[in-house]
Amino acid sequence: MKPRLFLGLLWGLSCWGQLAAGQQPMVIIPPRALPPVDELVISNVNVVDVDLGEIEPHRNVVMRDGFIISVGKWVPAGRGVPTVDGTGKYLVPGLWDGHTHALASADDERVALPLYVAHGITSIRDVTTARPLNDLLRTHQALETGRRVGPRIELAGPVLDGSDDGRSGLGLAATRAEGRAQAESLIKAGWCSLQTGPLLSRDAFGGIATVAQEWRVRVAGAVPETVPVRDAIGAGQGGIEHPDKLLLACSSREDELVQERALALAGPRPLATLQSRIKAQQKEVVASFSPSRCAALAQALVQYRTAVLPTLVTQDFDLRRDPDPQDPRFRSVPASVRQQWALAARERPHLSAGKLARIREVDSLQRSMVATFGLLGVRLVAGSDAGSGTPNLFHGGSLHDELERLQAIGLTPAEALRAGTVNPAMATGHGFDMARIRAGYLADVVLLNGNPLDDIHNLRLIQAVVLRGRLFDLPALAGLATEAEQAAMQQNVAAQTATAIR
Repeated sequence: MKPRLFLGLLWGLSCWGQLAAGQQPMVIIPPRALPPVDELVISNVNVVDVDLGEIEPHRNVVMRDGFIISVGKWVPAGRGVPTVDGTGKYLVPGLWDGHTHALASADDERVALPLYVAHGITSIRDVTTARPLNDLLRTHQALETGRRVGPRIELAGPVLDGSDDGRSGLGLAATRAEGRAQAESLIKAGWCSLQTGPLLSRDAFGGIATVAQEWRVRVAGAVPETVPVRDAIGAGQGGIEHPDKLLLACSSREDELVQERALALAGPRPLATLQSRIKAQQKEVVASFSPSRCAALAQALVQYRTAVLPTLVTQDFDLRRDPDPQDPRFRSVPASVRQQWALAARERPHLSAGKLARIREVDSLQRSMVATFGLLGVRLVAGSDAGSGTPNLFHGGSLHDELERLQAIGLTPAEALRAGTVNPAMATGHGFDMARIRAGYLADVVLLNGNPLDDIHNLRLIQAVVLRGRLFDLPALAGLATEAEQAAMQQNVAAQTATAIR
């Protein structure tokens, strides 16, 4: 049966407000989600070449068994091939969220996974560490076999951290041998990627990096506070998350300030002392910022093909840039999470005008640094950090916020689009089978009603999504949004019931 597209409708967050509460119970596959088809054609569409930042007009994109087999003028013979009219529309690869916590629990994933597809995000790199690997693999298998709907998942791996306070669950890693032993144990347990934590000792980090190179396992995460950034890059850290340590690397006093942090971790009450030391260093980091060191750092990042995840959107909470209380995205946030966010907002310390100005100064400098990285060709990867402890980060929606912030700091729409498509694919080893609209690549694509190369905001104008050979038209995407809302409501009911029983 030929799939129908409802032309003239715009898909965006505003349409969620039209979804009434009290829908039918949550279903695994929305009622209008078509089953996988052998072949699908999107005809006469403008294909976005994410590498060149150019449009290939009036193309027919032929998909078979979940792969793209042709991009050009050819279409299969016969009348039985389902065809979507792409006239006047734009086709982009499915988006990636390079840093999420979507799988933190079974309840979390029931809310999060449909939201990503509803927002055109067909792949995520999940940094969940608290659940057993087998639990995560079961979710992965359910998605890949079509028993559940959600994006493709890249597991970031456990966090290797030097903390012995029980928070990491991995024990103390102080020596090179201990770092090697931890890394080897996790790799032999089946993990294909590892994350570095900020509290690793320099020796332990060296042991972990050596094992990762020996086993050809990717290491990404925070640069340990005891390690200068360029040393981490040289040791093979493939991805650096969050911009604060990178800003320190642009300081002419980096080595001195890193040594102070290492001494804090080696002394009594290491966590509290470290936090105090980092806060006290902020003025010095800003005052000693060196554009030439920043440019040299960018060159090193390019040379070693190290990805950078700026996660600019995570700064909004500290900067008091809170979303509108009527934002429809709150409908998919369980009441318990909304309460945590509200409590965090109430407990934010009252800042004087001077202190708030200093926070904004650091944020402005970080954004300038990221813009410089983009200009000099650093592989930037967009990530939302949704599902973390930071308030007001939404599964699905906050990835669009991040891409729009990248454009706002000076990246071109094409550069921002690469940060949400081909760059994360390349960073995770999928540059040759995902995130491009070419023959032989996976047919995970998004049909848009606007050109994202004119304005990255047009990524919100979703007309349809194709994922794993299944077409999701507007009603199916709305069904996914409803599914997430219902999952959140079910959590609310369960929590109320448990409270009543107690």
